[in-house]
Amino acid sequence: MTPTTSVRTDTLRRQSGNKQPIREYRMTVASTWYDPQRGRVEYELHFKAARAGDIRKVREGLAKRGIEYFQQYVYRKERRWISKDWIKARFERERPATKTQPLMEIDVRGMEFKGRQWKAHPFPRRILTYTKKRRKRRPAKARQPRVRRKRHAKRRVKRRTRK
Repeated sequence: MTPTTSVRTDTLRRQSGNKQPIREYRMTVASTWYDPQRGRVEYELHFKAARAGDIRKVREGLAKRGIEYFQQYVYRKERRWISKDWIKARFERERPATKTQPLMEIDVRGMEFKGRQWKAHPFPRRILTYTKKRRKRRPAKARQPRVRRKRHAKRRVKRRTRK
């Protein structure tokens, strides 16, 4: 008798030899601060990524990448640097996914507190790589040999003397 597997576990498994389940992770990164002209201001970034691996490790990686991106995004938009202590990253329950994606989708919302309500301003959707791109080192150019000169020595012009 062969053991049967449920349909749900089959969709969670990878096609290759590695048997790590693939899950879709949803994360919200947000922070609030006070602006004298606008009142209370909040930015929310909603990340969505499909990854395989241990839930705890994937969540740690997503949170680290998401918080760094949030800091850079708010600084670009508002010229305001927010400490990592003031940024919150929250996760929704994971869902099964069919395949992993090297990219993450990001929905951005800026919100202002007007009167008794929050007013949301959606921004364009963004796409971000899960891992940071490594910069390739440029090959070193062949340099000309450096001519050493004395620092404060100036060229002296020889004066002609009368005979």
